Amino acid sequence: MKYFIILIFINFAFCQSDIFKPSDFIDSPPKFPIVILPTLSDDNVFDSNSSDEENLLIKGYRVQITISQNEKELQEIQKEIEEILNEKSYIIFELPNYKLRVGNFLNRKEAENFQKKIVRLDYRKAWVVPTIIEMEN
Repeated sequence: MKYFIILIFINFAFCQSDIFKPSDFIDSPPKFPIVILPTLSDDNVFDSNSSDEENLLIKGYRVQITISQNEKELQEIQKEIEEILNEKSYIIFELPNYKLRVGNFLNRKEAENFQKKIVRLDYRKAWVVPTIIEMEN
């Protein structure tokens, strides 16, 4: 019984010690990377970073033809569309999908007229999306 009481006192002494402080277990907040996305602000013109071409980035519209998780499938459709139509097309990756968009239109009416052409080519799910477009000088 003596040993048991001594053991309890020793245990009590170690439990009250400052070996472990609660501040040792506080996690620091995670550090996330800063992501800067282009926004559609009041300023319509953005400078392009390409040195070989003089393109301006401005607010406009494109026609989105389809969405897929398979980039190769969209590349085949892109080749077909560029052969039939005389418009530049873009494959854009937005997690988790690839999106095929066509054209650089300044106003929505032009994009809607172009969308009607694409619907006649049997891409019935095509729709107009507002985005940042390239305009050549």
